[in-house]
Amino acid sequence: MTEGSTGAPRAGGVQSGDAWTKKESAEENLYVKRKETEKLLALKEKLKQQRAHLDELDAHIDELTKNQGGEQN
Repeated sequence: MTEGSTGAPRAGGVQSGDAWTKKESAEENLYVKRKETEKLLALKEKLKQQRAHLDELDAHIDELTKNQGGEQN
């Protein structure tokens, strides 16, 4: 392959790439960023659910200890 042919390495790497290569790289970066954002939002939602569950358990424990006279309120 000669320099400039499709798939041939370019002197200077990505910085000297043509507009198509730069666009492709930008689209790939955007895709990765979107996927990472989706994962973070999913984790945030799961954390919210876990906190709600822990609050329910805490309230249940409080109720049980009050009914048994273990806590003086």
